[in-house]
Amino acid sequence: MASPSSNNSVNSSGERSYRQAPKGSTIPDSMSIEENGRLYNAYREGKYFLPNDGDEQDRLDLQHHVSLLSLDGKLCLAPFKKTATVLDIGTGTGIWAIQFARLYPHTKVIGTDISLIQPVHNTPPNCEFIREDAEDMWVFDHLFDYIHWRVMFSCFTSHKDMISKVFSNLNPGGWAEFFDWGCETIGADAAAEERLQRSSWAKWANYLVAGGAAIGRDFTAARKYKQYMIEAGFVDVVEKQILNPLNGWPLDPRDKKLGDWTCLDMLQGVAAVTKLLHLGGLPPEETSAFLEGVRYDLTDATMRVYVVGYIVYGRKPEV
Repeated sequence: MASPSSNNSVNSSGERSYRQAPKGSTIPDSMSIEENGRLYNAYREGKYFLPNDGDEQDRLDLQHHVSLLSLDGKLCLAPFKKTATVLDIGTGTGIWAIQFARLYPHTKVIGTDISLIQPVHNTPPNCEFIREDAEDMWVFDHLFDYIHWRVMFSCFTSHKDMISKVFSNLNPGGWAEFFDWGCETIGADAAAEERLQRSSWAKWANYLVAGGAAIGRDFTAARKYKQYMIEAGFVDVVEKQILNPLNGWPLDPRDKKLGDWTCLDMLQGVAAVTKLLHLGGLPPEETSAFLEGVRYDLTDATMRVYVVGYIVYGRKPEV
């Protein structure tokens, strides 16, 4: 199999892939509970704080589109030469796993998630989905050549322990890759940084991090992935920082487009974490006005700031 660093692109922009994504509203999970008009996962209730209903599934597919734009159409960056068995942790709607399986038809791709919201039909024969809590003991009867996760910063009690588990479940010479965000935003210059620090958006991120800490989770762990991988035993570890404009403020056409889509993703997601914002200190009676301010910041062209992401990949040494 060719190296994904050279030809693992879905296409140059990801546009076609996004338009062809399965609509989440058609894939309900039978193990869901309703709260305030939204559906939430009922399998291991409380482990995941975002909804899993149709609106959220469509946002996850939108998020996949943003990720493709961030990587210029690539599904991954790890320079593996060949791979037969692939695991996608926290697969969500399964869109990444499905596209990877189609791009590499000789691989066996398994996607795991606590919500079964993946399509039953039109899934390639080399791709399957399993309901699983990744923090439980894994029951696979084989090791993997490549293990991937994306946007899992809020999902684990210990990302360090999860990375060690990933290492243990790789074949010698296998690769792992993690693409994540850490609730981190930086200004394009000093004036933009000053605007950021007095914004409702910055307060939203602070509330979110505090809410994560209240339930024992470190939402800033992505910046530590490289060190965690080295400590677990990975070699050839590479960290790449991703800077997504918060909205369409850049003049560069590529960055402007990326910012527009990033803004849309954020606009659809800011209210979905309300429970965490309250745990982080946001008074419930202030929620509506506060979120209105956050949405204003997201669409304000004076918010010349970047959302910071990290892609980290590394290899398990040969025996």
